[in-house]
Amino acid sequence: MPVVQSIYHTGFIVENLDRALEFYTQVLGMDIEREPTLSDTPWLSEVVGYPDVIMRQAYVGVGDGHSIELIEYIHPRGEVRSDQIDRNRPGSAHAAMVVDDVPAWRERIEALGIKVFGPKYERDLGYPWARYAIYFQDLDGNWLEMVSRDSKPEDSKAN
Repeated sequence: MPVVQSIYHTGFIVENLDRALEFYTQVLGMDIEREPTLSDTPWLSEVVGYPDVIMRQAYVGVGDGHSIELIEYIHPRGEVRSDQIDRNRPGSAHAAMVVDDVPAWRERIEALGIKVFGPKYERDLGYPWARYAIYFQDLDGNWLEMVSRDSKPEDSKAN
């Protein structure tokens, strides 16, 4: 049987790559791990299944080996989804990150006018469970989760 060797990246479709990069770097403090590029090769068209595709892409992250790929489709241009607020529809997705202080992040994100879901209290549960967690959307409706939790025990295989 073939083997998955690692998780490479999570991809999010954005309306405007420059605006998305500003959010991920200035608001969330991530680094640009791959500078924006314009891709329009026949190979890429075959990969994504759109003829004559043109997209701008960049990767952001925190240096842990897993990046978020931000993709702006120039051609074919997509429309904003009407169900973007729904998190419970099959096919919906989110990227989660471990952060130092969920309540401080909640305050920062809410101050920007972004709706945040999640309790304001801490749970008393050990690793791998989140003690605090919030859900919110980036400027394009992609869902993000922030959690804080205990450190991973040396003998744990849980993620």
